[in-house]
Amino acid sequence: MKHSDIKGHKAVANESESGKNPDQMYEVRMARMEIASVPGHLAELRDAADQAGVRIICMNAEMMAGRRHAEEAIRQALRAEKQGTMTARSLEMEVLLYASGQRQTSIAMGFGLHEGGMLTWIGMVPPSESAWAKLRHLISPCPDEEEIPACRIPALQKLYSITDEEIGTVGRDRITDLVIERTALLNILK
Repeated sequence: MKHSDIKGHKAVANESESGKNPDQMYEVRMARMEIASVPGHLAELRDAADQAGVRIICMNAEMMAGRRHAEEAIRQALRAEKQGTMTARSLEMEVLLYASGQRQTSIAMGFGLHEGGMLTWIGMVPPSESAWAKLRHLISPCPDEEEIPACRIPALQKLYSITDEEIGTVGRDRITDLVIERTALLNILK
């Protein structure tokens, strides 16, 4: 995706790829947020979501391996919801569990919002321009990252137990694949 494309990316799950109904859609966009109070911000997000009839999921982009990682976490959580195999009580927390590759909500919560300025991946299920409009006062849309910043790679390696040898074998540009591989293991651990 080009750096200048800030409109977002709609995806439809392919029946053969994920077992999802092809009508189930989501959208992921990158944005900056200034958060004075996490509970207050979450309440405003929930209110906007309820008004628009959507679900909104916010993921800390600093702990993510790019758009594909965010999309895969949403796909996996939606599949778990459809199959009745969710670990969490809400889709939003289930997405964070998949993003983190962990079963513990206390760890997964670190992949959500925090106070202060932060870069986020925002997932919306299903996509809704009216819902995005309701978020305008809460978020500042920004262009997608063209690639994962080099300064983030050591943190991703630590978070997902990726060795220097693995990076040396597949290359730094494949770190997203390694992270997604680790997070997909959550299905086996269930």
